[in-house]
Amino acid sequence: MLVLSNEDIEQLISMEDCIDIIEQAYRDFAHGLALNSPRVDNISPCSSDDAFYAFKHMGGTWPARQIQALRINSDIVTHPTIAGKQRRVKVPLANGRWVGLVELFSTETGELLAIFPDGVAQRMRVGATNGLAAKYLARPESFRVGMIGAGWQAGAQLMAILAVRPVTEINVYSPRQESREAFARDAERMGITVTLVDNPEQCVRDADIIIAATSSMTPVIDPSWLRPGVHLSCIKAQELDRAVIEACGRTVVHTKHQAKQMNNIMPGTPNLTRETVDGWWNQEGMRWGDFADLADLLVGRASAREHETEISCFVNNVGLGLQFAAVGALILERARSRGLGHELPSEWFTESVHP
Repeated sequence: MLVLSNEDIEQLISMEDCIDIIEQAYRDFAHGLALNSPRVDNISPCSSDDAFYAFKHMGGTWPARQIQALRINSDIVTHPTIAGKQRRVKVPLANGRWVGLVELFSTETGELLAIFPDGVAQRMRVGATNGLAAKYLARPESFRVGMIGAGWQAGAQLMAILAVRPVTEINVYSPRQESREAFARDAERMGITVTLVDNPEQCVRDADIIIAATSSMTPVIDPSWLRPGVHLSCIKAQELDRAVIEACGRTVVHTKHQAKQMNNIMPGTPNLTRETVDGWWNQEGMRWGDFADLADLLVGRASAREHETEISCFVNNVGLGLQFAAVGALILERARSRGLGHELPSEWFTESVHP
């Protein structure tokens, strides 16, 4: 059984790799050749009045690669107000660190094949998902990007859009100057120069592609900013509102089979209203089932952009466990071929009695 670190995984996969492997898995999923285990959140109070405990798990089965994945997170979640907006922030209380793991199992023998932290893998799969949507929805000649958000996830969004479109101009906005400057330094290490701007409207002016990649629990896009032909994407549904959705001629969601919601909530858990009730996806008249899934778009069961002036939107409404089977299969294959990671005895993770 192989144990890998985030540092190992950074050496093993590129954004182009992730986009390609996720597209393969989603095509199989669309044809009934892969399974997704829906995300489940077990939510309960913790000792802090301004936080709650969240245990999240999701999974996916990809027989083509003989892989079953299970992704789990054990988090303390808070909703602080930063720069005037409520945010969703996980607090690193496990000795200053966070807790997230991916386990990979063989669909041939049942054995546990690998364990690794979910951090780099989940960042790359979120970026790859939005990049894959842009590959099919954004105009081919799109070269100007306006990015709202300058955190770790925004960096993956930048890598993804560079992988699928001939981008030459990138504006970046974050309400905190220090975040913008740190993002610029990271981009420079990737060989990319970005322009830092002081307000979001200036950031997206004349953009061909608008990317929201924030921790905000409230909308960060104004519908008046959407010019004909633009492609818009977000990494969480709360970054948009109904007015933005209604301004778009074509909206594709990650999956319509699991709307943005939480379940298994212990009564009395604080600070959950914005995550479970408020939101355009729950408003009367919003026909969630009418939106296309990303997987359906990839196999032609849903239409892509129909004309140059159409405004398209991709809503990454919820993560899919199948992504971890896809990216995980690639990580495991590369790790074995390059000799990375630490092997532990398989006997530690099997048993001699019938469960």
